[in-house]
Amino acid sequence: MGTMIQYRVLPQRRHLAFLLWLMALLLNACASQQKETSKKQVGEVNQPMNVVLILMDDQGYDTSVDGMTGANTPNFDRLSKKGMRFTNAYASVPSCSPSRSSINTGMFPHANGHWRNTITPKLTDDDVAFSRKATRVDQVGIHEYISTLPEILKEHGYFTAITQKFHMSPPWKFPYSERDPVHNDPTEYKEVIGRFIKQSGSRPFFFQANISPPHRNFDAHMNAFPQFMPDPASIIVPDYLPDTPIMREDLSKYYGCVQLADACTGAIVEALKKQGQLENTLIIITSDHGQPYHRAKASPYGEGLHVPYAILGPGVDAASVSDALISHVDIMPTVLDFLSLPIPETVQGKSILPVASGAHDKVNGRKYIFAEHNSHGPDPREHYPSRVIFDGRFYLIKNLMPNKSYLLPADLRAYKGWSNLSYQATVEAQSTHPIPYQILRNLENGRPPIELYDMNTDPYQMVNLAYLPEFAEKKIELEQALIDWRRQTGDTADNPKNIPTRLRRR
Repeated sequence: MGTMIQYRVLPQRRHLAFLLWLMALLLNACASQQKETSKKQVGEVNQPMNVVLILMDDQGYDTSVDGMTGANTPNFDRLSKKGMRFTNAYASVPSCSPSRSSINTGMFPHANGHWRNTITPKLTDDDVAFSRKATRVDQVGIHEYISTLPEILKEHGYFTAITQKFHMSPPWKFPYSERDPVHNDPTEYKEVIGRFIKQSGSRPFFFQANISPPHRNFDAHMNAFPQFMPDPASIIVPDYLPDTPIMREDLSKYYGCVQLADACTGAIVEALKKQGQLENTLIIITSDHGQPYHRAKASPYGEGLHVPYAILGPGVDAASVSDALISHVDIMPTVLDFLSLPIPETVQGKSILPVASGAHDKVNGRKYIFAEHNSHGPDPREHYPSRVIFDGRFYLIKNLMPNKSYLLPADLRAYKGWSNLSYQATVEAQSTHPIPYQILRNLENGRPPIELYDMNTDPYQMVNLAYLPEFAEKKIELEQALIDWRRQTGDTADNPKNIPTRLRRR
């Protein structure tokens, strides 16, 4: 009886096992086919990954989500909440040309050779002005042996485009596929970016979408777009500037330009969305450097280097805020890392994707960030080289030519051509606001060798702690780290005129 039962059950088990095996085989085959179909559909629907760098001109750390009062930046605020906003992002240099070349080489100005503002072609110029046949080329520019971001992207088949202004030297080292001078009109930005996308065809793209406001002339922007002008009574005047009616008038125009730039940012992103490219595009939103005011732009202080910064797109941790120390020299390696392209050995920055993805809290191996200023323009009277080190709280400035008189750049002191009211407003406030007045005079008449500030308690850097005994240990630490960084990066010239340029290649 037992044998008969065993004989009749075994075939049933074998049959069941066969059916389970066959079912598993069929399910596996279906899953594999579905996976291949899904991959095929993704490949058909989504183009390769793209990057758009939105770069405001002269905008400091001034967005409503970051605490700005009296004006609103709804597009930056909304977009930053779709990705990661960085609260400790700093430009590598507080002047336009060297900042943009630093972004596109991942290197500091003393290392890439582009240490001051330079003469460059307009985006409306003929192609020859951007070639080696150009007749007007500045003597200062990046070294020929350095690979730029546009060169690398061109080599790998990317469509590249730039808006508003060029401002990098020499021009042939930045071979963009397309150029357009659109600079402050949101409607035009939407049209231009849409056209760029169509021109890219099936190629992946990189756009450097430069926006001219809030660069002076403020009046030119606000006369064209008066709807963005805020109420002068609603803004807050920084401590280093006098709170007078004239200064409030000038600052309100600055904040109006910030709001206009924000509208242009929204238009650029809207164009990506309309063309179906938003979901597969990494977007970086920042500024080339800080505010167009004395002791900000063209100076080593925080107001000249601290910038808004948001990154959003595939793989970025959404609705997050990071206090990681990041620099504009990190933009190029971040872009290349995102696109899985090789990062040149010359690059001195680091990819921030591990932070942006949420995998790391800080940039690997980074305890400090560094910055520099050499000169705003070619005039030797504008030479005032300084080096900066920041650990997230303490901010040290080493002035390499201390106690030297300094000529402020024209856009920081002149009304004619620049509509600058702030310089004269500060001079006229000598008796009513002596501290801002003295800060201005210290800029012009010489600064001490070392400055040290606690950014937690003194964000406008009004009290120099460098010569107080209780901060001696921190001062020594930062000075030594700065010495090490200068040695490691080949920063050997205290006088900027001795920095090797592209005409003196190594």
